[in-house]
Amino acid sequence: MNDRELIREVRAGNKEALNVIIDKYYDDIYRFCFYLTLNELDSYDISQEVFLRFIKYIDTYTYKNLKGYLLIIARNLCRDYLRLKKRGDIVEISEDEVCVDKELSNIEFKLYINAILNRIPFEQREVVVLRIQGDLRFKEIAEMLGCNLSTVKSRYRSGIEKMRKEMADYEE
Repeated sequence: MNDRELIREVRAGNKEALNVIIDKYYDDIYRFCFYLTLNELDSYDISQEVFLRFIKYIDTYTYKNLKGYLLIIARNLCRDYLRLKKRGDIVEISEDEVCVDKELSNIEFKLYINAILNRIPFEQREVVVLRIQGDLRFKEIAEMLGCNLSTVKSRYRSGIEKMRKEMADYEE
């Protein structure tokens, strides 16, 4: 079933169709949130909130690209999260309080990439994440963000250049 048919089924009350949508897009939404917020636990919460909002407003859904629509919701929720975090309304949980069952090298690599991503401006970071993790084309990103195609390409290029510089500085 394609996305349009799944939406029709969900609107008709088919909960299994909703599960198919969630299964299909959850990992992409989570990764996107994680790379924007740099917080694993909060990214899970934000990802769940994306789908709750999608369910709440499914009757008004008119987009052609469901993944893009879900990423727009995720982007807005991540911006809200970052705004609250900056104000100090969000309390971080220390790593000691979180049970981590992944390999240490994998965690170190994620922390390294996240630290580099955290050093580039938000607008560049979201384009880099959408392009690489979201596997979206520049045109799709431009439509999602309401920017010119050249702006998106410029943000991507600048973000990648800054990441490369950060990696080179780190290795020295």
